[in-house]
Amino acid sequence: MEQTRPYQICTKTIMDTTDPNIIFNEKGESDYYTNFKENIEPNWHTDQQGYDELMKIADRIKKTSKNKDFDCIIGLSGGLDSSYAAYVAKEIIGIRPLIFHVDAGWNTDKAVGNIEKLINGLNLDLYTEVINWEEMKDLQVAFLKSQISDQDLPQDYAFFSALYKFARKNKINYVLTGSNFSTECCREPEEWGGFPGIDTTLVKDIHSKFGKRPLKTFPLVDILSYKILYKYVYGMEVFKPLNLVPFNKKDAETLLVDKFGWEPFQHKHHESRFTRFYEDYWLPRKFGYQKEKLTFRHLSLQDR
Repeated sequence: MEQTRPYQICTKTIMDTTDPNIIFNEKGESDYYTNFKENIEPNWHTDQQGYDELMKIADRIKKTSKNKDFDCIIGLSGGLDSSYAAYVAKEIIGIRPLIFHVDAGWNTDKAVGNIEKLINGLNLDLYTEVINWEEMKDLQVAFLKSQISDQDLPQDYAFFSALYKFARKNKINYVLTGSNFSTECCREPEEWGGFPGIDTTLVKDIHSKFGKRPLKTFPLVDILSYKILYKYVYGMEVFKPLNLVPFNKKDAETLLVDKFGWEPFQHKHHESRFTRFYEDYWLPRKFGYQKEKLTFRHLSLQDR
């Protein structure tokens, strides 16, 4: 990949000038590191303070959902973060989550097995939304033809939109996610595809140029609806319980393996066959972007 500036790597993490907008201070520390130290770490509580906050949230969820079948909804992929979030919700917080899985056609057998083991082991209810495979393929091929860097957007859009549409339809107001500071504490570079939310203009433009079949059933909730309609009109709230409990990747994997027979993956997001291909082969060879750097960066920061 052509470099527009001299190569430099952060003295505290492994992020480097493959992000062309990275900033270094006089110590050679990147803005990823300084943002973590100044803005994230001071507000990240996994001790008694975090536990107390977590229990307050749990009490509010229980009180407002006591006449419903479920207290909240959790999207489960079979990967570590969402699996551990489901465990925390049921065993630590003591709430009644509905487990929601979106089958976009790329599940590995290990991911499917992990979902089944958690559902049975935690005695939870599972709802699976199956995306129309022909539409999924058509949109994915359209994105590949567009040659933009983030080829995981069709899957991400399907997961996010399907869950929120289902939650709204079934009047579930609380969404618990596996998002966390421990393994995702810093933003992904926008040049790598790290844009928040769903850009329906982008989807429609790419599909109009390269798609071949109408997206009649493919779910799309645009970011404006999510930020305003779902939050302020429908009253939906998102909680990230893994930010309020100790969450170490190795310890969490060991717990899930021992309790449920859960199987770990080599890398983050390997529960999807397409994501494994996209992150480990296509992205680094086409653009020089290695998402493993993000994972290793988080691991170095969580051992603070």
